[in-house]
Amino acid sequence: MSKAPNFIVIGAARSGTTALYQYLRRHPDIFMSNIKEPNFFAFENCSLDFAGPGAEFVNNSVASWGEYCALFASAPPGATIGEASPLYLWAPQAPACIKRRLPQVKLIAILRNPIEQAYSHYLYARAQMIEPLASFEAALAAQPERQRNRWQPLFQYSEFPRYAEQLTRYFEHFGRDQVKIFLYEDYLADPQSLLREIFAFIEVDTAFNPDITGHTNMGGNPKSAFLQWLVMRPNPLSRTIGTLLPLSLRQRIKDMISRKNIDRDEMPVAACDHLRMVLRDDITLLQGLIGRDLSHWVAA
Repeated sequence: MSKAPNFIVIGAARSGTTALYQYLRRHPDIFMSNIKEPNFFAFENCSLDFAGPGAEFVNNSVASWGEYCALFASAPPGATIGEASPLYLWAPQAPACIKRRLPQVKLIAILRNPIEQAYSHYLYARAQMIEPLASFEAALAAQPERQRNRWQPLFQYSEFPRYAEQLTRYFEHFGRDQVKIFLYEDYLADPQSLLREIFAFIEVDTAFNPDITGHTNMGGNPKSAFLQWLVMRPNPLSRTIGTLLPLSLRQRIKDMISRKNIDRDEMPVAACDHLRMVLRDDITLLQGLIGRDLSHWVAA
């Protein structure tokens, strides 16, 4: 019998999901897929033919149920199995696909102020050398054209974090008891407490305290575009180094160089005002949906 997840971290992107994935996999009772973001339920039965820079991040998603189950084949007996794919919160078809395959699965979401999330997504794309526009306002204005040209969904910066609309789809398919929602600010304030809540939700030992040091997936505008390209994009030098160093060491070196080579500029005021205007209605709906005061998200 194929093994499959007991729980899934469905998002949101740029809201601590990479760190959460690392912390969860350190728990002795938990088995996480070695691939973070298999994205299977976001694109089940879909053609993976996205275009534009960085399209390979999505086009290389796990494409079949057999391939997906194989990710968990080595889970030890009795382990609580999970995976983390932030695209699931965004993808309209994901809730129905998950429900059909895994009707009893538990779902975890961490939500970040969508105005901050949109800009963080942009800075991440800049750091990854897949966002060619050095102006966030220009990148926002380019969204319709990019959508027409089938660029991957990351580039829809102001559409990605529409949480009320997205969570409503999940609540239509799953009972509230199966969906656990946190705020990114709660994670920043007390990550160990948030982890204990998650451990209780997925029914593993809540006394375990994972190491929560380290930083992941930093975003920002590169000081040296050439240096950032060398460490972030496939090229002959990176392929040569890849044959000499283990993956974990390569990743640490890449992260260290990238952190020193990027600037995290403040969001332009005009872009912030625009996002506040286009996302205000969704934030208002979200407040009622999850029973949290989110007025500070749209405060000037």
